[in-house]
Amino acid sequence: MFLSMKFAVASHCNPSLLFHQHHHHHHQGFGDFTGGSSLKRRTSTLKLQTTLCSTYTNDNAYELSSANSHEGSKESAESKKGESSTSNEILTKLRRYGISGILSYGLLNTAYYLTTFLIVWFYIAPAPGRMGYLAAVERFLKVMAMVWAGSQVTKLIRAGGALALAPFVDRGLSWFTAKFKFQSQGKAFMTIVGFCVGLAIILFLVITLLWA
Repeated sequence: MFLSMKFAVASHCNPSLLFHQHHHHHHQGFGDFTGGSSLKRRTSTLKLQTTLCSTYTNDNAYELSSANSHEGSKESAESKKGESSTSNEILTKLRRYGISGILSYGLLNTAYYLTTFLIVWFYIAPAPGRMGYLAAVERFLKVMAMVWAGSQVTKLIRAGGALALAPFVDRGLSWFTAKFKFQSQGKAFMTIVGFCVGLAIILFLVITLLWA
């Protein structure tokens, strides 16, 4: 019933038809002065048709806008879903390498944070020089916030790189374990992780203190 009503309104919403009706009624009204009441009824009918057409047009515009918005949100959701699915697949493949996969991802993260921190500190937002300890700490936190934001954007790329490097890291971990006579790869893994974390902390502290 609702669809049939919309179709009926749409069929009367032809601009040329409305103009023709208005033009015809205008001349008929001037030609017949005795038909005042009939002219009033026709004028009221024309106003009602115009109102219905305006409402119909607005409804169609709203429906079109809603459809476009729904399609856009659907595409965005599908894009995010595809990205999440790809990331999960990469992480699943990394887990197959065990601690070697974790170490590969950790080494890339360490390289990313150290390199990006130095680039931001010296080139993107160069330090003005001596600034005091409090200002240096505030600057360090701001730079780290920028580096962290960049890490969220490049997470998928780093995960893919870690997956590509995982076989080489696995061989390197085996060599490191045998070379330095660790009892297990787990202990060798913890040693490498401790070295990476210590190196990052020392670098961050030294640079921050030098500009304090």
